[in-house]
Parts: sequence; structure tokens; C-alpha cells
Amino acid sequence: MKPNSLLKAISIALALTVCGGLARGAPKASRDWTKHPAVVQVDTTENIFAVGDAHADPDRLMGVLVAAKIIEGVPTNLSQVKWAAGKSVLVVTGDMIDKWHYSLGVIELLRALQASAAAQGGQVIITMGNHEAEFLADPHGKKTEDFGDDLMAAGLKRDDVAACEGDLGKFLCELPVAARVNDWFFSHGGNTNNQTIQGLSAAIESGFAKDGFATKELVGDNSILEARLNDKGPNNLPWFDNGSLETDPQKLLAQYAQALGVRHIVQGHQPGEVKFPDGRKRNQDDIFQRYGILFLIDSGMSQGVDGSTSSGGALRIKGGETQKASVICANGEEQTLWDSETNPEINAQHCGK
Repeated sequence: MKPNSLLKAISIALALTVCGGLARGAPKASRDWTKHPAVVQVDTTENIFAVGDAHADPDRLMGVLVAAKIIEGVPTNLSQVKWAAGKSVLVVTGDMIDKWHYSLGVIELLRALQASAAAQGGQVIITMGNHEAEFLADPHGKKTEDFGDDLMAAGLKRDDVAACEGDLGKFLCELPVAARVNDWFFSHGGNTNNQTIQGLSAAIESGFAKDGFATKELVGDNSILEARLNDKGPNNLPWFDNGSLETDPQKLLAQYAQALGVRHIVQGHQPGEVKFPDGRKRNQDDIFQRYGILFLIDSGMSQGVDGSTSSGGALRIKGGETQKASVICANGEEQTLWDSETNPEINAQHCGK
């Protein structure tokens, strides 16, 4: 080989190695989008619950579920958890894994709860978080090292799981990206980029066909799983500012909700402080609502979340003539966050330890 050709070959090899873990050989994945749609849609007359970001802490998660009367006490074995919420619907907005030591425990708990709920006419919808998507895109990525260690300790190969092999791999690869329950839309990162449910689903499917779980539709900086609520968003602004302080977040969020055919957007992903252009803000770890449209439910419950001041909480949504969304904290505190009659413009509840 000529020297120039050799240098060129070495340069290409280095580029493939250095340009992110995804270039190092993201696992191939397949998915039947008909059986396992990107967005699950449910209509119900029952209560709706939502919990976000357990991050490998089944103990804190169980504390929240007990307080909200979703489960019948703390089980001695995670697989023995019992659903206690009748025909209600529980939505878990992703990030089951990483940051703490028991990712597989959280998954075991939630899968057992899914089965128990289904047997009693209830439903548990677990959507994908950015940590699940990033693991599936690159099982050797730095952000998901904790989950990789858990898998290794359990005798599982991370590459096999990320390639959708085995029971666990199949479960993770088939997670929905979002859920619509009545007029509430749930996802991990919130930003749907003003798409309809059909348009969002089509974009995810198209991106997946090309790049698998590494598609920018899932792990891109401003995607539905990765969009930021802080200075890591577009032009160092939260995603709802759309890159400009001239944006009216209320109008943008109302437009996004209308495109989805809903009235409310619920997301997890970030428990930190969130600032709005008018100076109002959400404090760290608060479960929070703004304009009656945007609901933030990542309460930083995991013991692995740095600086967390919360033991976690759940959102409970009751229907009827007057809809009401309440926060139920693991410490027993409960507060109405929003109701359709008074429609408060801003409200928050901190679930202390």
C-alpha cells in the first residue's frame, strides 16, 4: 500500500473510533412498529398516574407507589408486587436505569407491576427514556456504564441485550417512545417539535430504519427523549423557548399540544431548576406545572441523583367534569397541582425526604 493510501486508511479508522460510540458499531436492531407503536394511545374514564425517572432505585420508587396507593405495600420480593389501583392507568416516563445500583431491580418491579395490573383490568405503560435509548444505541457508552455493570453482574452481555436478544433485550427494544392517555401526552423529554402523533411516529420509524436506536429522532440533542429544560437547549435555552427569548412559551406549548390532539404535555428527564422568560421558575426537584399545559414530573427521587432533595412523588389525574391533577409524595404529602375549574397559571409541589 502506498504511504498516502496507508495514512488515509489510518485516518478513516481513527475517525470511526473517535466519532462517538455509535460509530464503533451500534448494535443492529429490528422492531415491528405495528405491534409495538412509537406512541401508545389509550382512552379511559379511570384515574391516570404518572411517575418519572426512578434511575435504578427500586426502594424510592416503591415508596412513591405505596403512597399513591398504586401497590399493596412493599413486597419482600420485587417480582411479587401487587397492583392496587383497579382499572387505573400508570405511565412511567422512562429512565429506569443508571445513576444508582439497581437498574435491573427497577425493571423487574415495573414488569411485574405491568402483569399484575393487566390481570386486574389496569394498565402500566412504560415509555423509553434517553438512558434506555442511549444504551440501545451504544451499549458501551459512558452515560450507561452503571447499567452495563448491572448486566455484567447478572451474567448478561450488554451487546446481546442492546441487540434486542433475550427477554430483557426484547422488553427494552419494544418500549414505546410516548403515550397519549385521554388529552394528556406523556414522554421523557417533552419536545415533539410541533408534530402530530402520526407525524412523530412516522419520523421515528423512518429514522430507526436508517440508524436504529442511534437515530437523531431519539437521541438527537433536541429530540423527544433528549430535549433540555436548561442552558443545554437550543441557543442555551430550554426547548420550549425554541432557541429565542422572544418566544412565548405558552403559545408554543399550546400549539404543540394542539398538534398532538391533547391539552397537556407531561415529561420527566430533568429535575433541575427551569427558568421562563417572564422570570418565573421551577425549583429543583419540584413536580411542577405551567400554563396548565406543561407538567414536569422528574422529582429527582433516586439516591443516585446528585444534590437531590426529594424522595419522589407521583402525579394523579382525575377526570370528570372538573379534571384535577394532584401530586402525591412518598412522604405522605398531597397537593392539587392543577384543576380545570380554576386553571392556575403556575404551581409546584416539593416532595421532601
